[in-house]
Amino acid sequence: MLVSKTVGEGVSSVLASLRDSDLESAKRKLESLSQSARNEKERGSIMAAAGIYAGIVKGKDSTIQSWNSDRVRRAARAISASQMSDDFDKGYAETLVEYASLTQKQA
Repeated sequence: MLVSKTVGEGVSSVLASLRDSDLESAKRKLESLSQSARNEKERGSIMAAAGIYAGIVKGKDSTIQSWNSDRVRRAARAISASQMSDDFDKGYAETLVEYASLTQKQA
C-alpha cells in the first residue's frame, strides 16, 4: 500500500516548511492534509509530521532539542522491521526518516 501522491507531496511540503522554520505554513498544510488520508499508511505519515510540528512548537528556537537524526533512523528501521508493525507504523517511520534526511542535509 503506497502513500498517495497528493498526501506524500503534502507531507514532504510540510516537512520542508518545518525544516525552514516556517511554522505557519506547516500548520496550514497539516490542517488541509488531515482530511486527505485514505489509508493507515497515510494517517501514520500525517501523524508523524504533526508530531514533529508539535515538538518544534514546544521546543526552543524552532527546533526539537532531543532530535538526533541517526537515532531516529535506527528507531525507524526497527519499527519497519518489526513483525508487529502495521501500515500506520510504516508510514510514521518513513516520514521520520524523510525529516531526518532533510535536517541532516541542512547541518
